[in-house]
Amino acid sequence: MNIKKLIENAEAGDMKAQSSLAYFYIEGDGVPQDYEKAFYWVTKAAAQGCIYSEYNLGYLHWSGKGTSQDYEKAFFWFSLAAEKGHAKAQNYLGAMYSSGRGVDENFEEAYIWLSIAAKQNHPNAQCRLALMYINGNGVPESLSQAAHWANLAYKQGSEFAAEMMDEYELWDYIYMQKI
Repeated sequence: MNIKKLIENAEAGDMKAQSSLAYFYIEGDGVPQDYEKAFYWVTKAAAQGCIYSEYNLGYLHWSGKGTSQDYEKAFFWFSLAAEKGHAKAQNYLGAMYSSGRGVDENFEEAYIWLSIAAKQNHPNAQCRLALMYINGNGVPESLSQAAHWANLAYKQGSEFAAEMMDEYELWDYIYMQKI
């Protein structure tokens, strides 16, 4: 990776270079981690419609890294990326709708976005769906559905899913489904 060339291309307006450079600054990959520089470059790439930068800009607003925390702006950028199919952005939208951060609480919308992300094998979305079924938030309470989604996340290595399976005794439902 030639950072100097990447910076030159980013400065020349190359969206992919801007997005890549922002990612490297977020992760500290090949450059010192710098959220303010990441925010600068991700904003430029997101303005050109880059799905990854739209997600990353949402994340920076969500976390307050490189900029002030602003859930409404996070929601805006996550929405753009989610509409284009970005599973992590869809998961964040679902979380925001279920918690009422940056948007009015709406469990039906939370369910829609979490389902879309969960069907793309996003383990956090699968865990959130399981919790919705456990608590009956926006869906009928169903431990068998909770077990289904938690088990999918568990199979991907989610420690939270394993804890949920134990805490709510969901293993029995998985066993019963295999009989």
